[in-house]
Amino acid sequence: MWKGILYILLLSILLFTSKVKAQTDSISQKIYKNNILPSPSFTYSPRTDLVVGVYCLYQFKFDKKDNLARPSNLSFYYGTSYKGHTFLLTEHTFLTLQEKYFLKGIIEYKNTPEPFYGIGNQSSSEEYLNVNYYSFEVKERILRQYQQSKFFGLKIRYMHIFNVSYQDRDNNEIPAPHLKGNAGGYYPGIGPVWMLDKRNSILTPTKDYYLDISATAYLNSNGGAFGTVEIDGRRYIDFRKDSKRVLALQVVAKNTFGNVPYTELALLGGKQILRGYTLGRYRDQHSIQAQAEYRFNVVGRLGMTTFFGTGTVYDELSDLQFLKAALGTGLRFNINRKDPANVRIDFAWSLIDKNNGIYITLGEAF
Repeated sequence: MWKGILYILLLSILLFTSKVKAQTDSISQKIYKNNILPSPSFTYSPRTDLVVGVYCLYQFKFDKKDNLARPSNLSFYYGTSYKGHTFLLTEHTFLTLQEKYFLKGIIEYKNTPEPFYGIGNQSSSEEYLNVNYYSFEVKERILRQYQQSKFFGLKIRYMHIFNVSYQDRDNNEIPAPHLKGNAGGYYPGIGPVWMLDKRNSILTPTKDYYLDISATAYLNSNGGAFGTVEIDGRRYIDFRKDSKRVLALQVVAKNTFGNVPYTELALLGGKQILRGYTLGRYRDQHSIQAQAEYRFNVVGRLGMTTFFGTGTVYDELSDLQFLKAALGTGLRFNINRKDPANVRIDFAWSLIDKNNGIYITLGEAF
């Protein structure tokens, strides 16, 4: 009898061990496949006109067998328009083995004629200057994971604005307005960053949440110094647990202090948040913006979104009553089934001012 029981126990242990080994081998053999994804890119607004570009995204892992780390990415972008815009950008998010380190940064050069409407949230859309300048920016975050999904580290940024000139609405040369940083300058900065990142994907998150808090102290080449405090909070709700019905929420805030150049003030709008407003349509010492986006699958790789955003820039808390708002809809096409990366086409309209925008690029807005 005891021999029979012992035999059964030994047989069970052998079967269990072989099953565990098979599972382990299966996991160890799961190798991530790196991807190179090219895409056209277009943005349009009445002020900036059509900007045409090419975008290339490289998704990869430093260790293809590391199933704990989310994929890293490296992108390159070139864009131009007949109005004289030139953009050259490389951006990266690197996650090392088991996400021990999180590195995120950009290197960007651009020649960007743009309208300047003044400072404050009550500026007129009919009164503006045309500003021409060149800029070069390097920004890097170096974060270390100290607990699961929690990171702490440094943000380093260098911004240089040069060859600045001003024209009136008829493109006649005019003297520089009396503004801080009206002739450009360079602004090196450094400061701490704390990040909580539980997103399931860097490029196309569908669940969990993200919180980023940073403070940066800058030297101003024109004299003095200034600082910024920025907060970015996001929440993703996957209603069906299959990534086909997702509500994405975001709140961002920026506060500036000290001898701040007008180009470094808090800005409203752009292709990420409050789409429909040209980036910099409103600017001031502080900003707060929020948006909600509902993303849903239509069929196969094709999806759609609807989104709404609101926010404002302000100097005094009483200015918060002057909220701006925008809404829009968009299309999504997934060009990578194994590690989703969407080409997005967004159509956005402002509700308070006569602003609109069309954005075609790779990756979600947030």
